[in-house]
Amino acid sequence: MTSQIVPVRVGRAPGIRRADLLWGQHPGETVESPHIIWVVRDDRGDVTVLDTGSPDAEWVTRHHRPFERTAEEEPAVALAAAGVDPAAVRTVVLSHLHYDHCGNNHLFPNAEFVVQRSEVAYAIAPYPVHQAAYEAPALGFTPRWLATMDRTRLIEGDVTLRPGLRLLHIPGHTPGMTALVVDTAAGRYALAGDHCAQFENWRGAGPYRVVPSRTHVNLADYYRSFDRLAEHADVVLPGHDMRVFDQASYPAVDRG
Repeated sequence: MTSQIVPVRVGRAPGIRRADLLWGQHPGETVESPHIIWVVRDDRGDVTVLDTGSPDAEWVTRHHRPFERTAEEEPAVALAAAGVDPAAVRTVVLSHLHYDHCGNNHLFPNAEFVVQRSEVAYAIAPYPVHQAAYEAPALGFTPRWLATMDRTRLIEGDVTLRPGLRLLHIPGHTPGMTALVVDTAAGRYALAGDHCAQFENWRGAGPYRVVPSRTHVNLADYYRSFDRLAEHADVVLPGHDMRVFDQASYPAVDRG
């Protein structure tokens, strides 16, 4: 079973420091960071979704950082443009539980959500420096993912969802960070989420073969997870890189 991958842009955070995404590299440079819902459609037309994007732009700007969303980038609108009816989606994988990856779970009323047990445990009581990213109760938030916990399957480690679609536990950025590895006609693609926010996290930058983000809970795990990605994937797609949208889908569709 092979699948096609479509990145769906649901907003953009301007002015993100590249040195934060790529530890210490490109000082002084900033990038526009897209927020992405990933749509994976298999040969039978069944759709699996990875992540649900940020809450509304006003909320994100008020509580986190400046954030922009056009009418076309409203999640329901953008998913419809990609040919996705959220009510028909049966499986949503959450790569991790930062606010910009689980902010629209309510759009998928019939889906089972899949997330690492270790991620849920940490999201409830993270280190203080990570509380804002998780919208943790210690700051007075009610995390949005709690509303769908009755439809959530907690996993531990690597899991095969079905032939050609596997979850790879890659801790480091967060304890339960999970990549979705997809068999395609052009090889195995890993949707790496924030483990690789930019292409250069995986391809390397400066003197480094790979580059972690400055946001992490365990640097040793982070580097081991790079090795795990190399073992299980042929191509790695980053979670916050505008260049992802240079192609409409992965692998590219031959229209000749």
